[in-house]
Amino acid sequence: MSSAKARARRSRFFETIAALGLLAACFAMLLVRLEVLREGYELSTVKNELGNLKQRNHALKLEIAKLSSRERLRALATKYGMTAPVPAQTVVVP
Repeated sequence: MSSAKARARRSRFFETIAALGLLAACFAMLLVRLEVLREGYELSTVKNELGNLKQRNHALKLEIAKLSSRERLRALATKYGMTAPVPAQTVVVP
């Protein structure tokens, strides 16, 4: 009878180890899924930031184009009393 008890105890031991292994595997899968969700959220945040930065870059490029336009610079030059140079004021560098 002790042999039957030993076999039952050994079988119970292996069942417990298998259950613990299954539980550990489920826990590991849960951790992986949580990490994937966290990374997905971070990726979404970075994508939103990238979109905002692209819009800001576009706005800044438009502002550069506006501020450096010839018409604006001519108007500012006239406002500050600047005139086109006469030929004697120009030097051609060879």
